[in-house]
Amino acid sequence: MLKNVQKLGLHQKLSPQAIQIQLLLTIPALELEEEIKNQLETNPLLEEEQPEADSVPEINEEPLPDIEKLTGEYQFSNYDDNRQYNGKSDNSDYLANTYTKFNDSPLDQFSRLGLNETDELIGVEIIGSLDDDGYLRVSFDDLIEDLNTKYELHVSHDDIEKVLKIVNKLEPVGLGARDVKECLTIQLEELDINDENRQLCIKMINGHFDDFSHKHFEKLVKELAVTKEKLNELFDNIQKLSPHPGLNEETSETEYIYPDFVVIKLDGRWEVDLTKDSTARVRLSPKYLEMYQAANTPDETKEFIKNKLEAARWFINAVKSRRETMLKVMRAIIAKQTEFFDTNGEVLKPMFEKDIADEIKMDVSTVSRVVRGKYVQTDFGIFELKYFFSSAYRMESGEDISNKMVKEKIREIIDGEEKSKPLSDDMVMEIMKKSGFNIARRTVAKYRESLHIPKATLRRKIAL
Repeated sequence: MLKNVQKLGLHQKLSPQAIQIQLLLTIPALELEEEIKNQLETNPLLEEEQPEADSVPEINEEPLPDIEKLTGEYQFSNYDDNRQYNGKSDNSDYLANTYTKFNDSPLDQFSRLGLNETDELIGVEIIGSLDDDGYLRVSFDDLIEDLNTKYELHVSHDDIEKVLKIVNKLEPVGLGARDVKECLTIQLEELDINDENRQLCIKMINGHFDDFSHKHFEKLVKELAVTKEKLNELFDNIQKLSPHPGLNEETSETEYIYPDFVVIKLDGRWEVDLTKDSTARVRLSPKYLEMYQAANTPDETKEFIKNKLEAARWFINAVKSRRETMLKVMRAIIAKQTEFFDTNGEVLKPMFEKDIADEIKMDVSTVSRVVRGKYVQTDFGIFELKYFFSSAYRMESGEDISNKMVKEKIREIIDGEEKSKPLSDDMVMEIMKKSGFNIARRTVAKYRESLHIPKATLRRKIAL
């Protein structure tokens, strides 16, 4: 028998304003500039602040919100990025050739789908947990625990799987795959090829991946029961795919990054500031504020202005909070990595995001959002903030160094090898040991893979 039952309970729910603060903290300089333009176009209570702007009438200004208390925390996974970029001497043009996607990001695409609140929170959690190459290496159990703990949701594996399939189809297709087989299969399902080739490619990827990856053409011809010409056609189809959907592998168009920070040395001290694009200012419109306070303004107009005024205040406070938090994090990084800046990037100390979080007394996930996708301009190059975080490795001398320096040594050894006789991981290990790096072969293999360097058999080239 059905009956109505009343239950009293407390539920944590993120307000749209709280989500806005989190998203502004995550985005880099160019996306912030675009977001400010969008807000200026949609909210008449906002206007761009000019250098000599007129004073704005006082109207019960609310205090700057405490980002740590106001917002729930989205958890972003750590990832390792060893790319370093050459700097520019002209401080008016902070550019470096590399990939970063500012327009129509996966989060932008996802937010336009109009899903319910629970699915939106799941999607944001998944996208925020993607590694730099676009893969989802966080377990469903961890995602469920984070979501249920932070938002008091009751999501299941099926809920995560449903939203993940949506994320898989965002551009670039294949985001959120758990491994390379799944990644390529997702892309093949969306690729514009005939169905016969699609099914043969999927069969080769999922049933004969080892032979495919090692290019054992003769075995594949027999296993797939195809001709060499057909096999060549299948490989041509697969070459259109990307095994790392989070990285841009197109070279037809140059893309750029704009650093969010500039670090320079003044009077013997390292000083940091946000770049021009990161210091954009907006203010409340004096004209509309006067209209709101005028006695002869119709009630309907006042109600409209009041609603827009609240949204404008929240946005202005979010921009201010973003600036303060970003500067606080960057200054703490400089304090921890002073030797790195003093040696023009030669000495990088082991450092974790938790170290910075403890230093500035903020949550570690807030630090994760600040460093994610942000870059700093120095006199000796442009670096992603993630570059400064790494684990420790102890050399035979007893000195603790960053594992990034170990990786760079491995890269240096492989770059200098004879390409017709590439070095195996065992050989690299022996050379490393002679240089004082006492590491195991499996560690060499792990670091080599993280540098996207293939193993020796796949690096071999024909001697001409």
